[in-house]
Amino acid sequence: MVSIIIVNCNGKELLNQCLGSVLKSHYSNFEAILVDNGSTDESVGLAKEKYKKNPRFRIIINERNLGPSAGRNRGVESARGKYIAFLDHDTEVDPNWLKEAVGIMESDQTIGGAQCKLLLVDHRNMFDYAGDYLSQYGFLFQRVNFMEVDNGQFDEVVELFGAKSAGMIVRQEALMNIGGFDEDYFIYMEETDLCWRMWLNNYRVIFMPTSVVYHAFGRKAKLTSPHTKFLVKYHGTKNYITTLIKNFDTWNIIKILPIHIVLWIGIIIWHVIMGRLNEANWITKGVLYNLTHLRSIWIKRMTIQSSVRKLSDGHIMPHIMKTQPFTYFYNKLTRPSSGWRV
Repeated sequence: MVSIIIVNCNGKELLNQCLGSVLKSHYSNFEAILVDNGSTDESVGLAKEKYKKNPRFRIIINERNLGPSAGRNRGVESARGKYIAFLDHDTEVDPNWLKEAVGIMESDQTIGGAQCKLLLVDHRNMFDYAGDYLSQYGFLFQRVNFMEVDNGQFDEVVELFGAKSAGMIVRQEALMNIGGFDEDYFIYMEETDLCWRMWLNNYRVIFMPTSVVYHAFGRKAKLTSPHTKFLVKYHGTKNYITTLIKNFDTWNIIKILPIHIVLWIGIIIWHVIMGRLNEANWITKGVLYNLTHLRSIWIKRMTIQSSVRKLSDGHIMPHIMKTQPFTYFYNKLTRPSSGWRV
């Protein structure tokens, strides 16, 4: 059985297409759990009206927006499946997505999490995401360029460092072993942190190209909104650094974290030069959060290193870290189409 968890917050425009496609999945042994994070639009009412008679569908309502991490955890608490699939409310699924995913997960008990092939809703032959790896600077780099045409070049099952919860499936047992999503990550990097702990706990994370999910990512109105910019710049920065502190071993913290912080300072300076002072301020606050909350972060680190970790970094890093030239990150920051530029 699979428990499909979809977190929603004011997703009225896209939620119906998501739920409709999920409930038409060719794999029949599933439950669909909609977790609503304090929506003020009519999305919950519409979902109840249209799908209330479906015995595989139910709704969990949070009175306020807890963020995706806490929302998913609320769904997991009531999930009954051997596997748990996470979707965003702005996705649509291929009818065979779940059948393919379960087949791959059942074939290998070492797989703790798996990334679906994420293509774009508006351009269904183009990629949103196909997984990522960790670089020598502590930053992630993606296997595929955004809006790269899918010509079958990523149609192999391969190991990944991290996955994206817009379309991923995890083994419920593995999720329980590592403690679920960290709810101090309101948004961004929570999946990376989760996948890293899976690797530490002797599970693998993989890409499954035959499980296809379509994602409405990259729509300009959403990317350019002040609220989205704040979430990306503050929470993205904050959670990036927290993730490294929690999960690296001592040697890699000493070796990589100082370089990582220096690069964040460079990013702040770049924003100031570009006249983007609000964004520079948000990134600065994200960096400083880790200083002012170091004690609580360090307590989490101690728990992970003592209770979750089963493998050394020396064993894990060859699977999840790949060296990238510095120019990759510079271009990612400065190119006109970059999310950091918009």
